Amino acid sequence: MSRRRDPCENIRKAYNNITKAHDPLDFKRKADVLSGKWRDIRDKISERPPLNPSQQHFLKQYEFAPLIATICDEMIPAEVAWGFPEWLYNRLGSFELQVLIEVDYEAKLEQYLKEHHERLKKLNENTIKAYLKSVSKKIKDALGYFEKQGKTPVTLFENRKYPAPEVYFMLRVIPGIGPKKASMITRDFVYRSLGLVESNAWFDQIKERNPEFDVTHHHLITMPIDVHVVRVFSRLFGLKSASWRCLQNSPVFVQDVIAFSKLAFPDLPAKLDDFLWNVGRDWCDNDNPRCQECLLRDICDAGQRFLQVRQ
Repeated sequence: MSRRRDPCENIRKAYNNITKAHDPLDFKRKADVLSGKWRDIRDKISERPPLNPSQQHFLKQYEFAPLIATICDEMIPAEVAWGFPEWLYNRLGSFELQVLIEVDYEAKLEQYLKEHHERLKKLNENTIKAYLKSVSKKIKDALGYFEKQGKTPVTLFENRKYPAPEVYFMLRVIPGIGPKKASMITRDFVYRSLGLVESNAWFDQIKERNPEFDVTHHHLITMPIDVHVVRVFSRLFGLKSASWRCLQNSPVFVQDVIAFSKLAFPDLPAKLDDFLWNVGRDWCDNDNPRCQECLLRDICDAGQRFLQVRQ
């Protein structure tokens, strides 16, 4: 009986071959360029997710609002995901746990997404169905966890300082919060702690209740790796196109990205996530990358080849 071939095997081999072909000094050179261009990205992190004043105010008022928004923030535009809690409140009239626990989230999310269908044109019907099933279960499970614990996302934390890795594990045990989201939330807490952003609804609620709360050991957090990061990092070293999720789940690729993040930003490696995420969103489109405008065009191996083809 023949072994079923891994559809990602060739992509992982191609990535490995491309990185092996580089001069070791090339990694340091590219890392130094990214570090030098951080200021060009710095102001963008305060804009994510882009919320209107009403949404920002709402998220700071209710303890479960940031949690639900965070769980919703996958597969769909971030601004759509983070608008869901306020929309839900306007239909429930309450955001108490005992009310939230009874909600049919699959039905509510379906109704909400239909009202924002113009923002979801890139998603096919099967993707939306999968999103509704997965996210609604995660929200239910997370709320059930807090009901069982007799806590909220705010009272989960004590009035003390937490090393960043401890925050990660405090979040990681919550149903619906996987490694990627736990890293993302921890990173955002660190940004708020350092004053890199002016507000973070979840962090600020904890801080208001527990004045001594803070996050320390910032350099120890590991960056979350999403498809934008995979695409931009791969193209930076020469892989023009691929099924990016094959690399996202590759231990070799993940280890390379983490090592590179420490090389580029030893003070706070998670900065690399925001850098590559913004490049991916603004310029490095999957199908039509705008290489000529890209911040990294001078050091991007795939970008240089894209530009040569277009000349």
